[in-house]
This record gives sequence, structure tokens and C-alpha cells, in this order.
Amino acid sequence: MKKTRKYLTLWAIGAAAVLTAATLTAATYAWFTSNRKVETEKVTSRTGTNNVELQISRTGGAAFSPQKDGDGIYYAPLKGSEELPFAQELVLMPVSTADLRTFVCNTMTNNGYAEVFSKTTDESLYYHDTVYLRATGDDTLPEGAKMALYLDNIEGAPIVGPEGGAILTAARLGLRFSDGSFKILTLSDVNEGEGNTRPGGVPLESGQVLTVDANGKAVPAADPAVPLTDVQIPSDGGGAKQPIVDLTINEIYTLDIYFYLEGCDPDCLSDRVGMKDASLNLAFFGVLS
Repeated sequence: MKKTRKYLTLWAIGAAAVLTAATLTAATYAWFTSNRKVETEKVTSRTGTNNVELQISRTGGAAFSPQKDGDGIYYAPLKGSEELPFAQELVLMPVSTADLRTFVCNTMTNNGYAEVFSKTTDESLYYHDTVYLRATGDDTLPEGAKMALYLDNIEGAPIVGPEGGAILTAARLGLRFSDGSFKILTLSDVNEGEGNTRPGGVPLESGQVLTVDANGKAVPAADPAVPLTDVQIPSDGGGAKQPIVDLTINEIYTLDIYFYLEGCDPDCLSDRVGMKDASLNLAFFGVLS
């Protein structure tokens, strides 16, 4: 895999972290799919000012141990890299979730419609990795200072590429933090498919995904996903619409990263999504608040 360090030039106040992850490959036809492996590299970070840092570690708690490479960049290898290989080849398969905790998969179709679903029992159908973040600052920071975390916008390095790739119309990026907050991001504004999801034989309404109830039955839920652009600093230097999360200075946060195909997305039915590569480059941008 080509090195992506050339994409790590950041212009920021506050702190910025760059997650360079992935060639993610999948073929999907709405709940029917055959896929290839996920390849990853590193999580890396840089700061935009001298009095703040955004540190990254593979371990949390007392074992939190950020490290820098030869260029002074904070980094940690991601699962799937040569340093942290998968136990087995990982593939992407269509799933559905409303909270990044419960994932639902299709187990049976009826005349081309996905009608029977079950809760996934492992993480073999989607990409999931965990890293730890800590925003730090010197004594000049005010008491109770926090860092509002956004996604950056780096020229030549889209968050998920290639820009306009068909797989992006059905893929989702999920970020879940240990404070209970999470964001699910749509990666494209294309919505041309018709979908084939009918839990219990009832067609799913627009703007719905699947979760499970107390009895383990798959049921519709409101889709919480927001556009990627809502949490991304615009390239013209303006402000994003909303932060991903507010980080308390010197507190260690667990960050769970998900990349998956949303089976309830209408475009997941399109064969245009099939067998397409996607590269994932997450650039986090922090602003003191």
C-alpha cells in the first residue's frame, strides 16, 4: 500500500488528528454480497498550536502510551495493518444499525426481498477498530477547557475516496466515544436506489434502519446518520455545523471506529456499488472551546 503521509499536512488552530486507514473493498447487491479484505495502515495525529496536543494510543487507562514516529507525528497502528493483522480475512457484508452497538444482518430472502433478520453474533461483517484519544494542554489553558472535535478537510485527501465512488452511496462511517456519544455519517448525497428491505413483510419507510427489540426481533428505527459535511470543516475555512464530540482536556476517551455497508440504504441494491475500492483517511480537527 502506498504511504499516505503526504496527506497529513494540516492547517489548524487547536489540535488535529489524522486517521489514515484503509482500502475497503466490497461487492454488494442489497443484503447479497461477496467481498474482499480490508487493508489498513495507521492512526496519526498532529497539533496546530504549541500548547495543545491530540495524542493517540492503542491502549487506554494506565497503559495509555502515545508514541511519535521519526517526523514527530503521533501514531498507532490500526487493526489490519502488518503490525496488527486480522486473525482471518475480513470482509464487508450489508448490516444495519441505529446505534453502533447492535448490528442486524439478513438471514433469508423471499422473492428478492430481505424479510428475515437476526442480530449479528460477531464482527466479521463490518470493519471495527478501537483506539484511544487524549487532548492535552499546558498551564495556559483555562480551567474546564474542552476541545470541540470535527473532521478536517485536507486538499487532495478526501475522508473516503475515491470521490464519487459508487460504494460510498451505501457505506457509512461510525464513530462511538466512551462518553456515550456517537456519530454515524453518510458519505454521499446520492440516493437513487429503491431498496428491498421488508422486515416482517412490511416495506421499510424512507429514513429508517433496523435494530432489535427486547425480544430480539428486528424492528424499524429512525436513521440517526448525518451527512459527513455536517461535522467537517469546510475547505473555505468556515465553521462546521456541529462537532463530533467535546473532549475534556487530559481525559482519555475510547474511540470505536466502524466502516460498514448499510443494507437498508436504497443504493445498497444497485450493482454499481459492487466490487469497488474505497480509501479511508480520517482527519480530526480540534478547536478549544
